[in-house]
Order: sequence, then C-alpha cells, then structure tokens
Amino acid sequence: MGNIVKTAQCRFCGQMVQIESDEELTKPQAEEQATMTCNCTEAVEYQKERQRKEKAMMNVSALFGENAAPDKRCGEGIVNILKAAVEEIYTGGLAKVTLNLRGGVKASISQNAKGEINVERTETKKQKLTE
Repeated sequence: MGNIVKTAQCRFCGQMVQIESDEELTKPQAEEQATMTCNCTEAVEYQKERQRKEKAMMNVSALFGENAAPDKRCGEGIVNILKAAVEEIYTGGLAKVTLNLRGGVKASISQNAKGEINVERTETKKQKLTE
C-alpha cells in the first residue's frame, strides 16, 4: 500500500498544506502535521514550543526513566509525575516543580526566561561520623 496524500490547513494561518502519511489520519492529526510543516510566524513558534517539550520529556527519561543508568532509574509512578509536570509547565499551569525523592535525590523541572524547560537531578550524599 502506498502513502496516503491528504491536504490539511495550518491551525494558525489557515494555509493548506499537502501531507503524506502511511496511515489514514484524523482531522486533528492532519491539522497538527500541517501546522508542524507550515512556516507562518505562529506555527514556527508553536514548533519551537513542541520541540522544547519533547526535549524535556527525553531529559526526564534520560535522568530518571528508562534511558537512565540502571542505578539512577526511578519507579514508573515518579516518572509519570515528572512527565505530567513537564506537560503542565508546557501548557502554562505550573512554573516550577521540585520533588524530593528517597536517597537524597531531588528532581526539579522549571521554565527559564527563554521558554526552555529545564529538567535537573540533584543528588546529596550525607556522611555522619560516629564517635
């Protein structure tokens, strides 16, 4: 079966864009793809925002999730909370989230002035001397 060619419009400027896909797309999926290929000002800004979000999701995975070193991985529930925090920061609901995890590990997700979403892992090792 060959590629399916469809036209859809950019959600910002309404320009019709021809898109190819291996499978039939729903109208919102086709519109999303058209918006991601359009070069109007609003679409380009939207594309940058989406890339920032995708990068932050990959950073969560690399620092805490399945792409982290085996001894650095957190449980699926914690990773899901961190990914939900990225989503909320992306949509503007939150400014910063910090989770204090067991073992002196701190996860922090925030957005800087340039709009980039930062994902940080901080590990604190405490030593206590006994007399």
